Amino acid sequence: MRSLALLLFVAGTLPMAFVRPIIGLLLWMMFSYLNPHRLTWGFAVDFPWVFITAGATILALTAHPGERQAPPMKPIVVLMTLFLGWVTLSTFQASVPDAAFTRYEQFVKMMAMAYVTLMLVIDRQRLDWVIWTIVASFGFWGFKGGLFTLLTGGNYHVMGPESSFFTDNNIFALIMCMTLPLMRYVQLQVQHRWLRLGLWLLMGLTAVSIVGTYSRGGLLALAVTATMLIWKSRRRAMLILVAPVAALALASFMPPQYFHRMHTIDKYHQDASAQGRIESWKFATHVALAHPLVGGGMEVWSSHNMWRRYGPEGAVPGRAIHSIFFEVLGEQGFVGLALFLGLLVAGYLGLGGVRRRARAGPADAWWLADLASMMQVSLVGYAAAGSLLPTPYIDFLYQLLALVAVLQVMVARAEQAAESNSKNNAATRRLSAQSSRAPGRPGSRTRRPSAGGQRLPNW
Repeated sequence: MRSLALLLFVAGTLPMAFVRPIIGLLLWMMFSYLNPHRLTWGFAVDFPWVFITAGATILALTAHPGERQAPPMKPIVVLMTLFLGWVTLSTFQASVPDAAFTRYEQFVKMMAMAYVTLMLVIDRQRLDWVIWTIVASFGFWGFKGGLFTLLTGGNYHVMGPESSFFTDNNIFALIMCMTLPLMRYVQLQVQHRWLRLGLWLLMGLTAVSIVGTYSRGGLLALAVTATMLIWKSRRRAMLILVAPVAALALASFMPPQYFHRMHTIDKYHQDASAQGRIESWKFATHVALAHPLVGGGMEVWSSHNMWRRYGPEGAVPGRAIHSIFFEVLGEQGFVGLALFLGLLVAGYLGLGGVRRRARAGPADAWWLADLASMMQVSLVGYAAAGSLLPTPYIDFLYQLLALVAVLQVMVARAEQAAESNSKNNAATRRLSAQSSRAPGRPGSRTRRPSAGGQRLPNW
């Protein structure tokens, strides 16, 4: 029944994408992030929903030139293009060609939809639709995971939807840390009181779901995200009051085995998982030193031969490189790592520029400052959690980076509109002043002529 309902929903909405391509993008995001097909049974579970919605969106985009804009050539877009090109080059030189090309194909699809986002999100309404879709999609799993943790007393691990890119508990925690700031942005914008309260509840349960993953990296990332969220947020007084109380209440609720696992953070030298991460970092470093320009290519870590050649002595072969930075280093070399770091830095600094310009601009541009601030927190949360996870190629990251360029375009438009309004108002005032000084008009300063027909001197 669920499969049929989902099929009917897509059959009714997907044709709309051929009239409004943005609808196709939102559907693609829903299937990529919400994964509603993972909540069904039967044919819908493995049906290629993501591929179909992406294909329909791209076809509609080409058929409706009036619905799109050219990708803005901002620094972040240039860096994205350069990084894609470098990954392409490294893939053709990959040490494990079959695995590398499979992973590369997925990455190209992600980047293609990031460029589609750049072309379709051309105004605030569409941007709000995108942000709401992200918040609702990931928020569903955050709400579900937080409720599950509370109902089970925190005795079980929270996981993401099966066969999704965030099934793993650690990656689930990363995604929730990235989504929390966007929830806060939406809450700052809504006017309805009950909707604001509902978003408070959603944020709280999402934070609980991060704790419920039992992810040590997720806990550290949550602490960093919460700190940044308070620092960057407007109306932060409530956050300052609520956060410590909520943290203490949750700490008293979680079972002893949770704290036993968290206490292994300061005993990493005795923990097999932590040691495995360090071994993977050493492996990535050795591969990069042997292939400094293009690295070993995607999925280089999956080769046992490469591990025997570059892995530390006694390391378990085939272990994924658990760090976004070390994975890019090992797979793309030092140049690829520089481009990847440049992407993250350019994204953060670009959002900082949007934030400053929006605050100095017209009053109706403040929402841009709010969104830029919260997206900065999302990027910091990604970097904090990703430093311990193999997630440099997730589509959510590149969607956020694409939105950085969208915000830069929008704040420039807001400044131009404000400048144009200022010039128009100044011109109106000058015309009004000239009209008030015209001869024969009320309030004019025309001097009365003397009896001899000459004007009196204006002393």
